[in-house]
Amino acid sequence: MLCCVFQHHLSSDPVVVRVMKMSRLGGALAFVLLNMATLALARPKAGLEPKCKSGPVDLVFLIDSSRSVRPHEFETMRKFMINILDTLDIGPNATRVGVVQYSSQVRSEFSLNTHSTLANMVDAINGIVPLAQGTMTGLAIRYVMNHAFSMQEGDRPKVTNVAVIVTDGRPQDRVAEVAAEAREKGIEIYAVGVARADMASLRAMASPPFEDHVFLVESFDLIHQFGLQFQDKLCGLDLCVESEHGCEHICESSPGSYHCLCLPGHTLNHDGKTCTAIDLCAEGKHNCEQICVSSPGVFTCDCNEGFTLNDDKKTCTSRSHWCTNTHTHTHTHTFTSHQSIVSSCCYCQCVCIIHNEFIVNTWVATVMNYCSFGNHTCDHECVSVLKGFQCRCNDGYKLLDDGRSCRGRDLCAEGKHDCEQICVSSPGVFTCDCNEGFTLNQDKKTCTPIDLCVEGKHDCEQICVSAPGVFTCDCNKGFTLNKDKKTCTHLDLCNTLDHGCEHRCVSTPGSYYCMCPEGQLLQEDGKSCGTCKTANIDLVLLIDGSKSVRPQNFELVKKFVNQVVDTLDVSAHGTRVGLVQYSSRVRTEFPLNMYHTADEIKAAVMKIEYMEKGTMTGLALKHMLENSFSEVEGARPSARNIPRIGLVFTDGRSQDDITEYAKKAKEAGITMYAVGVGKAVEDELREIASEPVEKHFYYTTDFSAISTIAENLKLNVCPEESQGEIEVKDPCACESLVEFQQATMSSLEQLTQKLTAMSGRLEQLENQLLTRK
Repeated sequence: MLCCVFQHHLSSDPVVVRVMKMSRLGGALAFVLLNMATLALARPKAGLEPKCKSGPVDLVFLIDSSRSVRPHEFETMRKFMINILDTLDIGPNATRVGVVQYSSQVRSEFSLNTHSTLANMVDAINGIVPLAQGTMTGLAIRYVMNHAFSMQEGDRPKVTNVAVIVTDGRPQDRVAEVAAEAREKGIEIYAVGVARADMASLRAMASPPFEDHVFLVESFDLIHQFGLQFQDKLCGLDLCVESEHGCEHICESSPGSYHCLCLPGHTLNHDGKTCTAIDLCAEGKHNCEQICVSSPGVFTCDCNEGFTLNDDKKTCTSRSHWCTNTHTHTHTHTFTSHQSIVSSCCYCQCVCIIHNEFIVNTWVATVMNYCSFGNHTCDHECVSVLKGFQCRCNDGYKLLDDGRSCRGRDLCAEGKHDCEQICVSSPGVFTCDCNEGFTLNQDKKTCTPIDLCVEGKHDCEQICVSAPGVFTCDCNKGFTLNKDKKTCTHLDLCNTLDHGCEHRCVSTPGSYYCMCPEGQLLQEDGKSCGTCKTANIDLVLLIDGSKSVRPQNFELVKKFVNQVVDTLDVSAHGTRVGLVQYSSRVRTEFPLNMYHTADEIKAAVMKIEYMEKGTMTGLALKHMLENSFSEVEGARPSARNIPRIGLVFTDGRSQDDITEYAKKAKEAGITMYAVGVGKAVEDELREIASEPVEKHFYYTTDFSAISTIAENLKLNVCPEESQGEIEVKDPCACESLVEFQQATMSSLEQLTQKLTAMSGRLEQLENQLLTRK
């Protein structure tokens, strides 16, 4: 039934009808063609796919056509550009596009004002002939900045300039400075790296943030992924309208992004979305004399009770300095004939006018001073007011609830101080002090420990241990502190410890070491003596697990590692082996101290899982130096002079810088070997390898040949005895001991015979002497 419905659904399409008619040619063929027709129906029809509505954009593609870009890879790059253009709204007043290719030289294929239709651009892109030379990326960026984005080439003022750089290798010239100059001129740069591209160079070219403008893929086949991401950025929807933007006040859209704004009088918080009112009063950004009343971003001034705001809207005047007619009353007093006093009084003062036939005098009389009666009981100050008095406290004191008593304000107790250690309170003020052993700084608030050791105010012979304001004495390792707690006496560890030296113990300050008699060597335990000493190493292998290696070749790499392990004398006290795999990240498969037999190591190697992804060789070298050869992971102390060997195996160019840590590894005394296969870069391998490079650098074009390298590696990694130039046997080996014993017995027999002959000869001489007597 389902097949019938599907058939009915497709039967209206002429292509499907023709396919169904061909079913008589064979069921399998008809099934394949029917599926192809179904896929064709699933794709959008040409011309119906929505175009990007990003607004005017001037876009220039800068494509790498160096010798390393294969023909089929260049074809993929063409399709990549055409696919992006197919989504854009192309036109003189919409999106303009230019294409520039570069290698050792730069060539403009068409400029921003050359083509105004998609069809013409596609024809021009299909007609590009690769230059196939070097990789002068810096030169190309300068050309784009100075020429491609110029008015003569079609660049429009106030229109966004976007450059997309596509490259597959490390630049052969400097890019950081010219890229920075281009960004300063307003060019937004996207850096797309493929396969062998260098991540550091991509980041030096691209605009920030790097997560939006840097794109690195393993091969040209994956470059379409950037096309989708770039389309989203360039042609993004209005995210303010069509997404949960979370802006509290205002959302402002930009191509492929948005940002939040706040209303006037507000500031944007650290979350980039919410807003906080600007309180100018709290920030002290006002000039009100008494009271500041805040609104978002503005303020108004007000006055305390009993004061009025002046015309300047900032300062205040006490109402006790003026009277209103509403509070006046008149009193008339007769002094002499034809004279009277008319007085007008308000809350603060009385104005008296003497009346006769004309005004003869005027004076001001103050209100009654209630405080002068002496019965106010105020602790500090009495202030007369209308119909009574009020109590007021001196500065630094506050009036209690009884309205009369004053108590000194303890700013220390109230926490209104900024002393670091001790706050000393006086009424209304405070001073800072420090604990014993500390001194007050010049800011009169913070404290600094008194370091008597640093100041030289001690009498310790060796070590001064400081505490704030005091000190104690100590001694160096190998010495003991005397009873005076100042001087030190050397310890003879050979006499005080069970040192375990087989032959002789030699004391040094704080330590000791063992010595052997002439003709014998100190063994690995640092205590026993013997006639030989095995040559052991600490070996760390760094193997490339990037995507370009491929799973079947990675199995060959594991066999290569096990071939190397077979040539070594692995044990806890002998040779130790650690292994690190790296790609875009670094993973320790097992450290130096995990396995103690060759069989354990080989079994662990075969269980390693392939990582894939990138090739960060520099990061792997850093990990080896800082972690793999640490004592925590099993590397033996440098003082024991155990050789440290690092072996790097890679099949391609590193995507990060190797120079720094390749150099640091060799400076740290690590002997470095570099093994390259396939697309590995010889210059990088030589930079990793120790001197002489010829003995520490190996390369082969094919993974199947790495077993030969493993056979040759033992000539240099293993001790001199195994190099094959001169056969030198280990005198401690079982066979050698037997040979030594046999040779010794033979020599003893010969010596016995000679001594017997000499004894007979001496006896004859003795008899001759006796006869002569």
